[in-house]
Amino acid sequence: MQQRGREKLSWDDVRLLLALGRSRTLGEAAGRLGVDGSTVSRRLTALEAARASTLFERGRHGILATEAAEELL
Repeated sequence: MQQRGREKLSWDDVRLLLALGRSRTLGEAAGRLGVDGSTVSRRLTALEAARASTLFERGRHGILATEAAEELL
C-alpha cells in the first residue's frame, strides 16, 4: 500500500518538475515545455494538491524548490 503523496508520477508531471527545477521562473519553465505560463502554474497547483505539499515557493523574483521538490527531483 502506498502512502498518501507517494503515488507514482506521470511522465507529464516528471517533465513539469524537471523544467521547473531547471528554471528560475514559471515563464522559463513554460518555454522549456512549449506551453503557456498559466498552464505551468495550473499543473503545478494540481500536482501540489495531489501530493498535499508545496513543491515550489513562488515569489516576485521567481521560484525556489522546497525540500519536497528536491526529494522528487
